[in-house]
Amino acid sequence: MTSEAARGSLRLHLLRWLLLPLFALLALNAYLSNRAAVAIANESFDRLLIASADAIADQVSVQDGQLSVDLPYVALQLLESNIQERVFYRVLAPDGSTLTGYADLPLPRIRPADGDKPRLYRADYDGESLHLVALRKPLFGTTISGAVMVVVAETGESRRALSRRIVLEDLGRQALLIAATGLLVWLGLRGGLRPLVRLRDQLLARPSTDLSPIDARTLPAELRPLIEAMNQHTARIDRLIQGRQQFLADASHQMRTPLAEMRTQIEYSLRQPQVEQAQETLRDVHDAVDALSRLVTQMLSLARSDPSALQHQQQGLIDLVELARDATLDFVSAARKKQIDLGFEDGAVEVRVRGNPVLLRELVANLVDNAIVYSDEGGSIVVRVVLSTAGAETPPVAVLEVEDDGPGIAVADREKVFQRFYRGAAGKAPGSGLGLAIVAEICASHEARIELLDGAGGRGLRVRVTLPRVQ
Repeated sequence: MTSEAARGSLRLHLLRWLLLPLFALLALNAYLSNRAAVAIANESFDRLLIASADAIADQVSVQDGQLSVDLPYVALQLLESNIQERVFYRVLAPDGSTLTGYADLPLPRIRPADGDKPRLYRADYDGESLHLVALRKPLFGTTISGAVMVVVAETGESRRALSRRIVLEDLGRQALLIAATGLLVWLGLRGGLRPLVRLRDQLLARPSTDLSPIDARTLPAELRPLIEAMNQHTARIDRLIQGRQQFLADASHQMRTPLAEMRTQIEYSLRQPQVEQAQETLRDVHDAVDALSRLVTQMLSLARSDPSALQHQQQGLIDLVELARDATLDFVSAARKKQIDLGFEDGAVEVRVRGNPVLLRELVANLVDNAIVYSDEGGSIVVRVVLSTAGAETPPVAVLEVEDDGPGIAVADREKVFQRFYRGAAGKAPGSGLGLAIVAEICASHEARIELLDGAGGRGLRVRVTLPRVQ
């Protein structure tokens, strides 16, 4: 039903949820009404049976020492109806003999005693189910002692007809009431869902580029959570689009200059008559291609590390010590070229975090690469992973640090270096200004905190990344 409701009409879905319980109550009420109607019909006709038996008993008399019964017509007329129904009676003398009526009409298993109330019972007779009453009436002021017993019976057609009519009339009224309720609910739903129709019209009237929030103040309270969720979703889409547009603008700006330079250099080398000059120009082009390749790689990493894109990336439990050690080993060769002492430290414990292994490795790689690029020859770089806690009540967190003894970053520039393509005082050094921007994006994707601190002895730079630890 859920999928059908999602594809079909909301009005019909709500109407079904409102009317189906009503029809279930109607079925239950039909069962209870039928029981009540049968009880009412039986009570009414049982009273007529008793009245008929009492009228017959009043006409029993003693004449010339013999019991006689003057059967009154009114006694049986009480049981007459327009339905073909059979009526039976039997009058028994004190000695148990039948004075008149049907001699084989069944008697109650327990016969009423003197002073007892009339006894009502059921029995089968001549292939039919009968409703019977047995009434005992003493004889007073006669030469015959004892009491006569009068038995009157009828078939149940009238009872069933009466109970059926009561039930049908009752259910008919209730069915009309439910139909009227359904109509009123339908009209109420049409009026109640008008805010949705107006909202639809407003959204359709918007330009395709309009991602501004929807004003939920004029909508019913039940719709506001939906509109707030839509606004949040639209805001995420807007940020994603703006990020992509900014990314494309930055990419086109950053790639246009090196491509133009390479084209100029190639055209210049083609005009050179001497092979040595052409080879020198080609070496410059080769270096430019390497720089451009690194720029493209970093920009792709930047796009992949965007927090909005991380939800599509696979995440899992990662041993941060092992990941950082492996990423550091990849830069041993680059460090040796500048005679830099590249070391790794850990607290001899396993540090587990949750995240994307590719992005976290990219984070370590960018920090180590930046440290190598901006450090002086003969310097030193230390990569360490430790557990840190702020207090006894605070759970330990994973801390990744990359520390160098290079020129460092001025305090005034430490917030700006996380911006894309910002170079600051290091503008003359090789690089694209994307390394720390990529690191910041990856930290945001993993709910991590990044800090730029002074190195040991106030010299160099210490980059600290704090991530939630998984026990």
